[in-house]
Amino acid sequence: MSDERTPIQVKLVTEIKNQDHTDEIVVEESGDFIHKGNAYILRFTEHHDEEQPIDNLVTIHPDKVIVRRTGPVRMNQVFRENAITENVYYHPYGKFHMQTTTKSITLEESSDQIKGKLMISYDLEMNGQDKQGHRLSLRYNEEGQS
Repeated sequence: MSDERTPIQVKLVTEIKNQDHTDEIVVEESGDFIHKGNAYILRFTEHHDEEQPIDNLVTIHPDKVIVRRTGPVRMNQVFRENAITENVYYHPYGKFHMQTTTKSITLEESSDQIKGKLMISYDLEMNGQDKQGHRLSLRYNEEGQS
């Protein structure tokens, strides 16, 4: 149970289901993994063409997952299975109220190396608009491992 940082590779895939199609956002970056107490912390920075980088901090607890983003966009989204959580999403174009209804959280992890997959299924409502189904898949593994 150390606070030591281990370099990792991260692949974050977010699927957003609209009425007749699905959008997919894929982020692949290097980052750090920290095991602190009974939580896992994954840190990585998103780099997009011609945009400022966005820092991500994903904290995986036994009973919840927190996704904190800072940079040109800011948010602190909390996922609790079978619960509704709320937060504000700050964007250069304004701020938006977010209501998240988490359906399921699944963490698959390796017992012999730093490697895992976090899956979250949830509905998201922004500023009172129609709910959209989302699925987040976050794979991580120690650099140099497959």
